[in-house]
Amino acid sequence: MRRIVRISAVQLPAFPKGKTFPQRQRRNRRAIMEMLRTAGERRSDLVLFGEYANLSHRTWSGNRREYVPDHVPGPLTRLIGRAAKRYRMNVAFPLFGIWKKELSSHVVLFNRDGEITGCYQKTHPTEPERKAGIRAGTDLPVFDLDCARVGFMTCMDIEYPEVAQVLMLRGAEVLLFPHVQGSWGEVDWEIRYRARAIDTGLYVVSACYGYENGEWLPGKMIGRSSVIGRDGLVIGDLGRSIGVLTADVDLSQGRVTQFYFDRALDRTLAVTASRRPELYGDLTDTSYTARAFRKIRPGPKRG
Repeated sequence: MRRIVRISAVQLPAFPKGKTFPQRQRRNRRAIMEMLRTAGERRSDLVLFGEYANLSHRTWSGNRREYVPDHVPGPLTRLIGRAAKRYRMNVAFPLFGIWKKELSSHVVLFNRDGEITGCYQKTHPTEPERKAGIRAGTDLPVFDLDCARVGFMTCMDIEYPEVAQVLMLRGAEVLLFPHVQGSWGEVDWEIRYRARAIDTGLYVVSACYGYENGEWLPGKMIGRSSVIGRDGLVIGDLGRSIGVLTADVDLSQGRVTQFYFDRALDRTLAVTASRRPELYGDLTDTSYTARAFRKIRPGPKRG
């Protein structure tokens, strides 16, 4: 039996217009609601926005006054919840906010009734984020929606293949990747995003930020909000544009490959069955992390 899920990836403007911070925030909020309406009119089952969708300034700067956290729940999440309920769709909304007294890069998950059913806390924040007060999450949960089981990799999280692997082992069917990727470039996009799908045999959905026609230059946020198939092929890609990408995926259609075993099997199942976790202990050995930190931040010399 086919399990068709209609997924929309939203590519908001990278830099909302406006002379002042309040003006840019208002325009950003209007753009959010317009994108939700577009996704809803397309009868989307699941909608994903880019990281820090609640901020008009997407990337880090020295102006900390422009980093105003939204409380979860709060006025903004109630607004999004009403849209989710109106259009009967699940919404994954990343924000700079406070959930259960924790300031972080969160992804708030709404069901079709507009209720908050979960919140993912970014597990690999960057050093500038940590200096700004962001707390790292301590879990990689998989969320059960009425249409799919989803897991999140927020921006820097995708740097670590282990994140996708754990979500695979925990039963995720779709990996959602909200981010603000900029200067890493096209090669990184092509290899890293698609590799996570190939590694796990799962769909990957990316959401970033776009530009008006003619504005993008190398080094700016890459855009490329996309849906990637289980075999790493790109099903849909928004390029640099501002807008909503919508694609249908069939969760009943697995990726069948001749992997490890003597017959063709679902790749996710075969990868899971043929793992050798007894060999991977170094990945959980914290001494390597401590050693790297000592090289990055050496202590004062003695004598």
